Amino acid sequence: MDYKTSYIGDDNINNVHHIGVDYYGNYYSVVFGRYVNGGFCSIPNFGVGCELSNFSDTFWNTESLGRVLKSKQAAKAIAKAIAEFVETEE
Repeated sequence: MDYKTSYIGDDNINNVHHIGVDYYGNYYSVVFGRYVNGGFCSIPNFGVGCELSNFSDTFWNTESLGRVLKSKQAAKAIAKAIAEFVETEE
């Protein structure tokens, strides 16, 4: 094999959440949290993932989600849902 595992760091994965976002007839199963490089988001039922800024940073997170989703409007809705969720958790 031509690869080497160079990092195993589960201790750095935390603050993980799972929310469902219904938007224009689509259901987005959104898993997001923190890891060693900052925030992350995975939407397994759409086969995409991306990095996130602070969960409340809807502008940056919309841009990041918009690069992996076909719909910029869905990206904005998901970024807002993440921000609203963490606001209610604080």
